[in-house]
Amino acid sequence: MTEKNIEEAIKDRLRNGFKNWNQGYDAWLEWCNTLYEPNAHYNIDGKRLTLQQYKDYMGEFFKVYEIELGNFYNMLVEDNWCGIRYSVQIKDKRTGEKFQQMSFEFVQFKNNPEPIGARVVEGWAVSDHPLNA
Repeated sequence: MTEKNIEEAIKDRLRNGFKNWNQGYDAWLEWCNTLYEPNAHYNIDGKRLTLQQYKDYMGEFFKVYEIELGNFYNMLVEDNWCGIRYSVQIKDKRTGEKFQQMSFEFVQFKNNPEPIGARVVEGWAVSDHPLNA
Protein backbone atom coordinates (compact mmCIF):
# COMPACT_ATOMS: atom_id res chain seq x y z
CA MET A 1 0.00 0.00 0.00
CA THR A 2 1.41 3.40 -0.88
CA GLU A 3 1.62 6.28 1.61
CA LYS A 4 -1.37 7.95 -0.03
CA ASN A 5 -3.38 4.75 0.30
CA ILE A 6 -2.57 4.35 4.00
CA GLU A 7 -3.53 7.98 4.57
CA GLU A 8 -6.89 7.46 2.84
CA ALA A 9 -7.39 4.19 4.74
CA ILE A 10 -6.84 6.05 8.04
CA LYS A 11 -9.39 8.72 7.10
CA ASP A 12 -11.92 6.04 6.16
CA ARG A 13 -11.35 4.15 9.41
CA LEU A 14 -11.92 7.27 11.49
CA ARG A 15 -15.06 8.34 9.64
CA ASN A 16 -16.52 4.82 10.02
CA GLY A 17 -15.47 4.79 13.66
CA PHE A 18 -17.61 7.84 14.39
CA LYS A 19 -20.63 6.18 12.78
CA ASN A 20 -20.11 3.02 14.85
CA TRP A 21 -19.55 4.92 18.09
CA ASN A 22 -22.82 6.77 17.62
CA GLN A 23 -24.69 3.47 17.45
CA GLY A 24 -23.94 2.71 21.12
CA TYR A 25 -21.43 0.82 23.20
CA ASP A 26 -22.07 -2.65 21.75
CA ALA A 27 -21.58 -1.42 18.18
CA TRP A 28 -18.42 0.39 19.26
CA LEU A 29 -17.08 -2.78 20.91
CA GLU A 30 -17.61 -4.69 17.68
CA TRP A 31 -15.94 -1.89 15.72
CA CYS A 32 -12.90 -2.17 18.03
CA ASN A 33 -12.09 -5.50 16.35
CA THR A 34 -11.63 -3.61 13.08
CA LEU A 35 -10.19 -0.32 14.35
CA TYR A 36 -7.55 -1.50 16.85
CA GLU A 37 -4.63 -3.91 16.77
CA PRO A 38 -5.23 -6.64 19.40
CA ASN A 39 -2.20 -5.35 21.36
CA ALA A 40 -3.12 -1.65 20.97
CA HIS A 41 -2.87 0.89 23.79
CA TYR A 42 -4.83 4.06 24.44
CA ASN A 43 -3.68 6.89 26.69
CA ILE A 44 -6.43 8.80 28.52
CA ASP A 45 -6.27 10.93 31.66
CA GLY A 46 -2.57 10.17 32.05
CA LYS A 47 -3.14 6.39 32.00
CA ARG A 48 -1.77 4.01 29.36
CA LEU A 49 -4.46 1.38 28.90
CA THR A 50 -4.42 -1.94 27.07
CA LEU A 51 -7.20 -2.39 24.53
CA GLN A 52 -9.28 -4.39 27.03
CA GLN A 53 -8.73 -1.80 29.75
CA TYR A 54 -9.77 0.92 27.29
CA LYS A 55 -12.95 -1.00 26.38
CA ASP A 56 -13.81 -1.43 30.06
CA TYR A 57 -12.99 2.22 30.78
CA MET A 58 -15.31 3.42 28.02
CA GLY A 59 -17.99 0.98 29.16
CA GLU A 60 -18.10 2.77 32.52
CA PHE A 61 -18.68 6.09 30.73
CA PHE A 62 -21.43 4.66 28.52
CA LYS A 63 -23.26 3.54 31.69
CA VAL A 64 -23.37 7.11 33.01
CA TYR A 65 -23.42 9.25 29.85
CA GLU A 66 -25.06 9.38 26.46
CA ILE A 67 -22.10 10.11 24.21
CA GLU A 68 -22.46 11.20 20.60
CA LEU A 69 -19.45 12.12 18.53
CA GLY A 70 -19.99 15.24 16.47
CA ASN A 71 -18.00 16.71 13.61
CA PHE A 72 -14.36 16.55 12.71
CA TYR A 73 -13.01 20.08 12.81
CA ASN A 74 -9.50 19.06 11.86
CA MET A 75 -8.02 15.83 10.60
CA LEU A 76 -4.33 15.79 9.75
CA VAL A 77 -2.86 12.59 8.38
CA GLU A 78 0.74 12.02 7.43
CA ASP A 79 2.19 8.58 6.81
CA ASN A 80 0.77 6.36 9.56
CA TRP A 81 0.03 9.19 12.05
CA CYS A 82 -3.17 11.15 12.51
CA GLY A 83 -4.27 14.08 14.62
CA ILE A 84 -8.00 14.82 14.91
CA ARG A 85 -10.07 17.44 16.70
CA TYR A 86 -13.80 16.90 17.08
CA SER A 87 -16.83 17.73 19.17
CA VAL A 88 -18.69 15.37 21.47
CA GLN A 89 -22.26 15.89 22.69
CA ILE A 90 -22.66 14.58 26.24
CA LYS A 91 -25.75 13.96 28.36
CA ASP A 92 -25.33 12.93 31.98
CA LYS A 93 -27.94 10.20 32.49
CA ARG A 94 -27.99 10.90 36.25
CA THR A 95 -28.77 14.62 36.07
CA GLY A 96 -29.98 15.24 32.53
CA GLU A 97 -27.26 17.90 32.08
CA LYS A 98 -26.13 18.33 28.47
CA PHE A 99 -22.85 19.84 27.34
CA GLN A 100 -20.38 19.82 24.49
CA GLN A 101 -16.85 18.55 24.82
CA MET A 102 -13.99 19.33 22.43
CA SER A 103 -11.55 16.44 22.05
CA PHE A 104 -8.21 15.92 20.42
CA GLU A 105 -6.54 12.62 19.56
CA PHE A 106 -3.13 11.78 18.19
CA VAL A 107 -3.05 8.25 16.79
CA GLN A 108 -0.48 5.90 15.27
CA PHE A 109 -1.71 3.28 12.81
CA LYS A 110 -0.23 0.04 11.50
CA ASN A 111 -0.65 -0.86 7.86
CA ASN A 112 -1.81 -4.48 7.51
CA PRO A 113 -2.50 -6.42 4.32
CA GLU A 114 -6.13 -6.45 3.22
CA PRO A 115 -8.70 -7.32 4.37
CA ILE A 116 -7.43 -6.12 7.77
CA GLY A 117 -6.03 -2.77 6.57
CA ALA A 118 -5.04 0.18 8.75
CA ARG A 119 -5.51 -0.29 12.50
CA VAL A 120 -4.61 1.71 15.58
CA VAL A 121 -1.40 0.77 17.39
CA GLU A 122 -1.56 3.51 20.02
CA GLY A 123 -3.53 6.67 20.66
CA TRP A 124 -3.53 9.65 22.99
CA ALA A 125 -6.77 11.51 23.79
CA VAL A 126 -7.54 14.70 25.71
CA SER A 127 -10.72 16.74 26.15
CA ASP A 128 -11.52 20.19 27.45
CA HIS A 129 -14.21 18.78 29.77
CA PRO A 130 -13.02 15.39 31.11
CA LEU A 131 -15.74 12.98 32.24
CA ASN A 132 -16.01 11.10 35.54
CA ALA A 133 -17.67 7.69 35.58
